[in-house]
Amino acid sequence: MAKRSEFAGMDLLTAFGEKESSRSEIQLSDIVPNPIQPRVFGKEEVDDLVQSMKRLGLIEPIVIRRSGKKYQIVAGERRYQAAKILKWNTIPSIETSASEEKCFEMALAENEKRKSLNPWEVGRAIQYLRKEKRKTAEEVSKVLGFSERYIKQLSSIARLDQKSVADLIKSGKDASIKNLEDLLKQKEGRGGEMISPRKSGPIKVVLQLGKLTLPQREKFLKELSTLKKKYGLKD
Repeated sequence: MAKRSEFAGMDLLTAFGEKESSRSEIQLSDIVPNPIQPRVFGKEEVDDLVQSMKRLGLIEPIVIRRSGKKYQIVAGERRYQAAKILKWNTIPSIETSASEEKCFEMALAENEKRKSLNPWEVGRAIQYLRKEKRKTAEEVSKVLGFSERYIKQLSSIARLDQKSVADLIKSGKDASIKNLEDLLKQKEGRGGEMISPRKSGPIKVVLQLGKLTLPQREKFLKELSTLKKKYGLKD
């Protein structure tokens, strides 16, 4: 599996070790969007593409897979939407025979490569792969070229609901990692592990020794005193 840094210079199918089964013009009426595609926000914002495709045509074909009697989009939904606005009858397409699961991974990697997704969308997609497809953090990290720790942390942001993220964007704030972390903290009190580095104050530990017998307590306090001296800990 290609790392994200390698994927940036490769086409989608090559990066995933897949072969295109055909390249042709497909009727737009025979194509349907992917209902579980990673991108949630801005799918309908295609004015830039409409103008570009009107002048230059479609530079990069969309990627599709057979789904019953139709074709489902793997990558290129915004190009497809722009083609509909331009009233094209057909659109240049590359068909792949990759599985639905592999196609989702390709769509995620393609969107991430184009920087089309905000951290919540990436986290949501990662969460889908880990929970629904039983992928490990290591397996997902190979798809995106992220560390396993970063994969787990992005998954935590996905605990936010879509409306909360939409409201954040409507308020004029970017759906950045920091803003999403702050929102998660508000929703959950703390929000679990954070991605951005935080300055932390001293940690206070409270020990409950009431259930220990007197000899156990004395032994524990003696060992604790030794550890405090060894590591320079203060009460």
